[in-house]
Amino acid sequence: MAFRILLVGGGTGGHVFPLIAVANSLQNKAQQSGADLDLLVLGDGKMLRDACIDNSLKFKSVVAGKFRRYLSFLNLLDILKMPIGFIQSLWYIFWFMPDVVFTKGGYASFIPAIVAKIYAIPLLTHDSDAVPGLTNRWIGKMANGIFISFKSAGDYFVKDKAILTGNPVRTDLLNGSKEEALKAFNLKSDKKVILVLGGSQGAKIINDTITQSLVIIAKDYQIIHQCGDGQLDVVKSEVEKITKEGETHYADLIKNNYRLYPFFGVSEMRLAYAVADIIISRAGAANIFEIAALGKPAIIIPLGNSASNHQFLNAKEFSQSGAVMIEEQNLTPHIILNQIENLLNPENYLNVSEKIKSFALVDAADKVAEQILLLNNNDR
Repeated sequence: MAFRILLVGGGTGGHVFPLIAVANSLQNKAQQSGADLDLLVLGDGKMLRDACIDNSLKFKSVVAGKFRRYLSFLNLLDILKMPIGFIQSLWYIFWFMPDVVFTKGGYASFIPAIVAKIYAIPLLTHDSDAVPGLTNRWIGKMANGIFISFKSAGDYFVKDKAILTGNPVRTDLLNGSKEEALKAFNLKSDKKVILVLGGSQGAKIINDTITQSLVIIAKDYQIIHQCGDGQLDVVKSEVEKITKEGETHYADLIKNNYRLYPFFGVSEMRLAYAVADIIISRAGAANIFEIAALGKPAIIIPLGNSASNHQFLNAKEFSQSGAVMIEEQNLTPHIILNQIENLLNPENYLNVSEKIKSFALVDAADKVAEQILLLNNNDR
């Protein structure tokens, strides 16, 4: 009889892609051992649905309501979603009746986690950040085991339950070809490449700083700028203004050395990572652990108003392994240029790269998968 595993997640890429990494690891281990596994992914959002289709995973959609710590009309709408999500979860979990439920945390995991406990199904969960969010702390109280990415997160859970694994990373992002990337982005091999990641919606303060310093950076370096769908028109307008109103050679500098994109799919992200010499990014756990696995020197700019200040704490821990952390209030063109030059100094580059790589726990997905499979044949 197949060992049935329910994988729960959804929402942003930080919850979706680690879940897919664990699913892929489970599939690989089943192939190697000949084990009979039956996987089902339950969750919310188009991103998760598309990722499941791309990875040939069965998927069921449930409505999820998000907890917000501020007053918003959306809170009322999301409260109304919860009973629907509860009934859907009761139905899908009853008919699949898994041997174990694994959640990637976040708001989409909360109701299915409650249903797992109602059905007395073993519950495992993973938290990505240095300080867990409110939902994950609640799930942690119900869970039989909790996987954590940062050692400091263990302070928020029962010690005997917490296992340090790191954050599961999509291995398909780590094997890009630099030669292929140079062609894909139309870049030259004799100039260093700076990759700027602004997230799906765009980080305005990062985008503004890059456009303000664009001409100076583009004199010496090539830039791949992922600005976010929500900021594309604004950034395009700023760049066009620079080319029209600036000195005549500005247009050539930008044309030759600047590449602007709203968002990357997996294949584009893999190539961007492969060609980058340094990376400028927010401090989401997924980005941090991908950067660490690649060993790329990085400038990390935590979101100032993230829940429980988790991005600042993520960045602070990462900075102890060589990454440069710049808080939003200190982010200026002068400071970011200084740090770019410092990281790309040949005397510093290799040392920083090695320190950053030491932060990575590249086998996180395998560690989580192994713990899930330990429950195989155990009585509930």
